Order: sequence, then structure tokens, then C-alpha cells
Amino acid sequence: MSFLYNNFAAVVVAAVVSLMAWLWGGVRGDLLVRTVPWLSVILVETLFCFPQRHHGETTYEARARLWGDLKRSPVFWIAFGLLVLLAIPFANNGLCRTCDAAVLAQGVKADPPVPGLPFCVSRLDHLDVFLWFVVALLSLVIVHHGLTKSGKRLMLELIVWNGSALALLGFAQGASGAPGPFWTPLPDGRPDPDFFATFGYPNQAGSYFTALFGLAVALWRERCERERLEEAALDASSRSAVMGKNYGRFWRRHYFLMPAAVFFFAAINTLSRAAIVLVTSLAVIYFAHTLVVILSRMNRSRRVSVGVWSLVAFGLLVFFVSISLPKTIRREVGSLETTVVLDRVTGRGQYHADVATALWRDHKLFGCGGWGYKHFCRAKMEDLQLDTRHIQLVGGINVHNDYLQLLAEHGAVGFGALAALFALLLRPVVSQWRAMLRDLRFRKGKSLPPRPVAIFVLPAPVFFILASCLATMIHAFGDCPLRSAATLSLLVVSLAALPGFMPECGRDSRGSGRR
Repeated sequence: MSFLYNNFAAVVVAAVVSLMAWLWGGVRGDLLVRTVPWLSVILVETLFCFPQRHHGETTYEARARLWGDLKRSPVFWIAFGLLVLLAIPFANNGLCRTCDAAVLAQGVKADPPVPGLPFCVSRLDHLDVFLWFVVALLSLVIVHHGLTKSGKRLMLELIVWNGSALALLGFAQGASGAPGPFWTPLPDGRPDPDFFATFGYPNQAGSYFTALFGLAVALWRERCERERLEEAALDASSRSAVMGKNYGRFWRRHYFLMPAAVFFFAAINTLSRAAIVLVTSLAVIYFAHTLVVILSRMNRSRRVSVGVWSLVAFGLLVFFVSISLPKTIRREVGSLETTVVLDRVTGRGQYHADVATALWRDHKLFGCGGWGYKHFCRAKMEDLQLDTRHIQLVGGINVHNDYLQLLAEHGAVGFGALAALFALLLRPVVSQWRAMLRDLRFRKGKSLPPRPVAIFVLPAPVFFILASCLATMIHAFGDCPLRSAATLSLLVVSLAALPGFMPECGRDSRGSGRR
């Protein structure tokens, strides 16, 4: 019970973020309406009443420290302002002049009551998006301010183990021929051909498990480095006693490789081409980073032999994986072309990007409200003289570029607020990274990290988490992975947890979370 009490905030955030994935990826509005209001109450109570205590603090002192931090925190006030911005359209509801012609013919007023404020076309549609941000932003503030360093790491560990259960569920469903998530077909009785685990859309599932793959590898490297430093701090007799427990040491260091392997194959089995490319790229980057660090700690003769054998083993692994891939995965991999990938990432040739950009120009400041794109896109396509026959094939709900859809639906103000939050989350990490680069001037010989030092001076877990978040954000250029409460929440809490892996974050506990 003492563990739960001391880590209550970390457990709550991990449970809420994990639950979003179990609720069909957090995309079913009917389930979010029933759960998010209660979860929001729990998150708010956790934030203000149960922050994690720093060493030597009482619960009362922790609350007083947190409340003082929140008053001065730009992260808290921007997150709060973004929620207020998203709440205004519920009272400023209007109709779409082109898509609601039948309703307008009955004499209903089309324009929102206050034209200069944020508005939405459908309150139910906007509520769906609003609930995503409620979960994500409340979780972000708790992780950023209410968790210590160890709490941030514990929260990510719990999310990783929950993701392992999700991935195993997906494999079990695939092996048993399930018609859909939880062995349930679509509402019309048809089987869902594109689902994996609880996600009904391959790109959202692929992005989610790609991000979890990066988190699992980051936790593995963090555990390895911690064990190595603890052993280095021991005297000779204690070190020999610890080194004698080989099995226990090996298990303690490397057990996070098990969920990492599960997530790698889960991302591939989603049949998302973007996820296949991104998770494979991350695996190569992580392998190269780890190999360089290991080789830098060896003498030259051993470095050559270990490097050669490592590359041979990696090549054999890639060969056997490539020849053992199922036909469905080989088909998706075979359809990948450089020009296709670049077109999706840049938006070139994607007519939805043109429509969303034109729609944003009509509502530059506040956009057209949550899911407003699906109400305005057909009329805008006709204005742009685009071929509307393909809209049913590609989908008239998503832009397939999350950034353009965010601009079109929430305007420059909403997009800027979210970008400011991301910048503030990265600020303490960037500041400490610059300080670590400056400290290299006073280090010599073997204490220097491998080249390029700008990369290897960062703790490996921080680099790995940043890489996995970057993969999610690259994916969002060509599809809609962030149109899911599960992936959006995972992204923001991963960024907020980065200071938990930094060696020192200075005196400012607001961005660091001291141990």
C-alpha cells in the first residue's frame, strides 16, 4: 500500500493513458462520453491533492509546492487556455451553409451567435475532439509538475507493460480469425479487415506500437546504464559478489527487450506501411546507437571483433525476418516506393491537403471546430474545382495530415497553443543538453562520449524517446495517427517524461521533477 500511496499520481496517469488504448484506441465518441468526465475528475483530484512527494517532503508540503508551481507555470496556463478555447464552441454553435441546406430551408439561423469567436458545426462532433484533449492535457500537466523523476519512469514502465498486453491481444485475435476488436464485428455485422488489437485503423495502431517500441528500448537502455553505474560505484569485493549473480543481473538489465520485440512485430503486423518503415528505421538507429556506445568502452582489438560479429548477427536477423514475413506484410512492403512516401509526407498530390489549406484561410484564427472538416470539405472541393468522386474512397473525415487538420479545425491560435506546449516540454531537455555540451570542454580521454558528441552526450533513453516521438510526428504528416486519444496522450506524456531520464535538471523542479 505504501508503494501505491507514494506513486499514486504515476499509477493514475498510466491507467488513464492505457485505458484510452483499450477503448478502441480512444476514437469511439460513445465510449469517451461515458468515461472521460469521470476520468477527468480523477485526474484533477490527483493533480491538486496527490502529487508525488520529493525526498523529505510531507504530503501537505508537496501540495503547497505544486500549487505554487502551477501559478507560475506557462505549461499549466497554456493547457488551461487551450481547453477554454476548445470549450467556447459548445456555446457558439453554428451551421454549415452548404452542407446543412435542408435545415437552413426551415428558417434556422446559420451563423454562430458571435462570429469572431471559436465555433463548431456539430456539438457532438466537437465534443469528441474536446475529450481527446481533456485527457491528454490533464495527463501532461500531472506528468510535468506532479511526478518526480522516478515517477516519470514508473509511469512509462506501466504504459509499456499495458501495451504488451494489447499487442498480445492483437496476435491472439489474428491467430483465432477474430472479426474485429474483442472478437466483435462492425456494427453492421461485417468483419473488420483492418483492425489490430483494439485499433480499427492500421495507421493509428502502427503509430501507437511504434511509439511503444521506442519507449521499451529507452527503458532497457536506462536500466542497463543504471546497473552499470551502480556496479562501478561498488568496491572490489562487493562488485565480485554482485557479478557472481549472473542470471539475476542479466534478467534485471534486459527484460525490457521482451516488450520491445513484441512491439516491433506488432507494429509490422498492423500492416501500416508508414509504421513498417518507421519502426524498422528506429530499430536500425537504436542498434547503431547501442553498438557505438558498447564499442567505445572496449579496446581496439576487441572492438573490431565485436563490431564485425554484431553486424553479421544483425544481417542474419534481417535476412531471416525478411524471408519469414507473411504474404500480407510482404505485399505492403512491396508497395512502398520513394515517390509515394514523399508525396504522402509532403502532401503533394493529396487533394485533402489543398482543401484543408483553403478551409483554414477562411477561418484563420480559430478554425471551424472539431471535425468541422467533414462538414465543409465537399463544398470546398467544389469551390476548388476538384474531382469529388474520390472523396468516398479516400475519406471525407480526415485530411490525412494531422497538422493541416489541426489548423483547419482549430486555427492558428489552437495550433500555436499546442506548438507552444511542445516547445515548453522540450525546453528543459534542450537547456540541459546545451549545458552537457559545454561541460565537454573540461573532459578528456575516455570520459568523452563517442562522436558525434552532440548525439551521444544525451542519455540514451532521452535520445530514444525523442526519436520515437519524432517518428509519430513524421507519421502525422501523411496520415491521421494523432486523431486518436490513445496516441495523442502517449505522445504528450512521453515528452513530459523526458526530464526523468536526464542526469540533472537544475534547481527548477517545475520542468524536472526531482527524485
